Amino acid sequence: MPDELREQAYQTVAIAHLVIHTDGSVAVELIKPTRYPRLNQILVETLRNWRFFPAIQDGHPVETQQDVRVHFNVS
Repeated sequence: MPDELREQAYQTVAIAHLVIHTDGSVAVELIKPTRYPRLNQILVETLRNWRFFPAIQDGHPVETQQDVRVHFNVS
């Protein structure tokens, strides 16, 4: 986390909507961002690097969607 975000104490929550593709890659949209634009940017960049095992339906990978709640507690 960048130093400018560590200089003050705060607690906040973001909610991201993930679309998990059949290759395990993910598309990310913040549906409830924090009030810190730089933190939102870091969160989206981090989540885009996540990789998943795709869901399997009838023996084949399928695209799925999921919302993820991310809690930040900086003190």
